[in-house]
Amino acid sequence: MEEYICCRSTDLRVATTCEGPLMFSIKVSPPKPTDHIIAVGNRKVYVSAVQMPYIKAIDATMLPRCALEKRGQYR
Repeated sequence: MEEYICCRSTDLRVATTCEGPLMFSIKVSPPKPTDHIIAVGNRKVYVSAVQMPYIKAIDATMLPRCALEKRGQYR
C-alpha cells in the first residue's frame, strides 16, 4: 500500500461510506479539520475521525472497487 499511496498524484483520505472505510483522492473526498493525518513518504493520508479508532492498518480493502478493477485485482 505504501507504493500505491506514494504513486498517487494527490494526497488521500480514508472516509466513511456505506461499504465501510474507503480511500479516495482528496479531490473526491476533501479532508476535514477533524481528520487525523498520517505521513506516507511524500504523501499524506487523512483518516476520518470516525474511522480512526477502528483502523489498525491501511490496506487494499480500503480501495474503491474501480481502483481494484483498474489494477486487475477485482473479479
